Amino acid sequence: MVQKSDWKTLEMPSQTASFTLSYPLADSDLAAIREGHRPEEMEDKWFMYCEGDTLYIHRSWTGYCIYAVALSQTGSLAVTANRDPAQHKETVVEADRNMVELLLNRLTGRNDRSAALMQAYLSRKSRP
Repeated sequence: MVQKSDWKTLEMPSQTASFTLSYPLADSDLAAIREGHRPEEMEDKWFMYCEGDTLYIHRSWTGYCIYAVALSQTGSLAVTANRDPAQHKETVVEADRNMVELLLNRLTGRNDRSAALMQAYLSRKSRP
């Protein structure tokens, strides 16, 4: 199981945005998420670990906390997103929602929608 102390991490800044993500979690999904993710190579951009009922998602190179996801089996996850422009350039909640779902899919093995989510995320990034 990945722990916070396994990587260089910084706390979530005071500048944040909050949103909910519809993402039902089975017991097996929660178990997979609680294992976390430690990057194995430089191209892997994310470090993820759980503390209590919260999944913390950090950029692997900088240690910036980009997302904090309150885990729940109700099907509605509360997400806090970093809005410090020096740490995270994203300002569009829908793009954040796509990225969090992609990262959850990675942890849970639900990759059936990942290609469509990535395409939606990238199309938002290319808009002015």
